[in-house]
Parts: sequence; structure tokens; C-alpha cells
Amino acid sequence: MNRGNHKAFAAKAAAMTAALFLAMAALAATPSVSVPSTPDTDGKVQIRGTDLAAFTNVTVRFTHEGMLPIDVVAQVAADGKFAIKFTPPLVGGYAVTVYDANGQQIGKGNFGYIR
Repeated sequence: MNRGNHKAFAAKAAAMTAALFLAMAALAATPSVSVPSTPDTDGKVQIRGTDLAAFTNVTVRFTHEGMLPIDVVAQVAADGKFAIKFTPPLVGGYAVTVYDANGQQIGKGNFGYIR
């Protein structure tokens, strides 16, 4: 291969590598969060998340008009998932917001609790 062909080949290889990395980033899954609308029969709400960076922390914030927000920190497992159980201390409506380790909101939902 002469010098001109080598440069052209190297340029094409670099372009293909860049395109591959961009395609992989585009195919990366978007994190998702699941919030049930009511507690289970034990009175607990299970918040779940998927497609997150492994071994990072997420903060799950529970807000209710009658109390200060409650933050629960959970570690994401190797498979990119987390799950926490929360027992609501007051009856009424709750808003749930989940933040990644950088403080970016990755999901939210609402649930109601009656006794």
C-alpha cells in the first residue's frame, strides 16, 4: 500500500470508528423509573429504576404537602437497576422524583395513600 492509500484508509477507518461510537451512544437506553399509583397490601410503595449507570447512586425524593421532603439514596446494581420500598408516614398524595448522581432528574411519578 503506498503512502496516499494508507492516509485514505486511515481517514476512512477513523470516520467509521467515530460513526460507530455515535451509533452506540444513540442506542444507549434511556433511564426509566416506575412509581405505582398506590401502596401494596403491606402499605409500602416500591420505586424501581432501570437502564442506569451501574454502581452509581440515585436519590429518590418523596414530597407531601404536610411534611418536609424525604430523600432516600439507593445504589444502582451491576445490571443498571434499583428498587426501594417506602412506607408513607401520612395519608394523602405524594410526588416522587428520582435524580441521578449528578442531580439530573431521571424520572417522576405520583401515588396516593389512604388507610
